[in-house]
Amino acid sequence: MSFSKRVWLVSLFLLLLISACSDAGKKYGTMPDTHSFGSPHENAVDTERAYQTGQLYGPVTHNNNKLEFSQFLSNQVAALNGVNTAIVMLTDQNAYVAIQIDNTAIGTKGSERETNLTGANRGLYNPHAPHTDAMDPSKLNIGVNNYETAKHHDQLSHRFKQQIAEKIRYLEPRLMDVYISANRDFINEMHGYARESWSGNSLLPYLTPFNQSVTKVFGTAQVLKD
Repeated sequence: MSFSKRVWLVSLFLLLLISACSDAGKKYGTMPDTHSFGSPHENAVDTERAYQTGQLYGPVTHNNNKLEFSQFLSNQVAALNGVNTAIVMLTDQNAYVAIQIDNTAIGTKGSERETNLTGANRGLYNPHAPHTDAMDPSKLNIGVNNYETAKHHDQLSHRFKQQIAEKIRYLEPRLMDVYISANRDFINEMHGYARESWSGNSLLPYLTPFNQSVTKVFGTAQVLKD
C-alpha cells in the first residue's frame, strides 16, 4: 500500500472517530438538532426509572433519620447539561436534589416559564421592588432575573430527572431512592441547610422540618410510571 493511501485511510478513520464522539456528546446538548430530554422517542433504557422508584409500587414515607449536605454530589449534578445549580442532601437511605435549570440543554421542562426576566430590560434586578432593587441574601432564587424553576417535580421531563438520578446512583450506589425538584421554595430551603453545613453546623436539628418539607414536595402516595 502506498504512503499516500495509508495517510488517506488514517485520516478517514480519525474523521469517523471524531464524528462518533461528537454525536455522543451532543445527546443532551444545546443545539436544536440534538436529542431533547423530553423527546418522545425514548428507547428501552430511557423508560427504566431511577428516581422516586419506591412510589411506583406503593406509598412511601420520608421518615429520614440523618441529614447531611454533599458538596461532591452537588458539584457533579451541577456539571450536567441543563443544571445550573444543584444542592444534594443525603439521608440514611435517600438523596434529595434541588436544582436550578439553565439553557445548556433542551427539553428539561415544559415551555411555561416561572422566572421573570423583565427587570433586566429596565436596568433593575427586581422589578417588583424598584425602590430597593434588593434580593434577600438568604435566598438563592426569588423568581426574578434568575435561573428557571418548576413548581412541581412532575413538570421536569423524565429523561432530565433520569440523567440526574443515574449520576447520583452511580456515585452513591448505597442509596435506595433519589428525589429531584426545581421548586423555588424547596431550592431556597435546601440552600439554607447547605449554608449551615458550610458553616460547620450539624443539620440534625433541621431533620424534622426537612422531613416535613420533602413529604410536602414529593408526597407519599403511589404514583403512575411516566
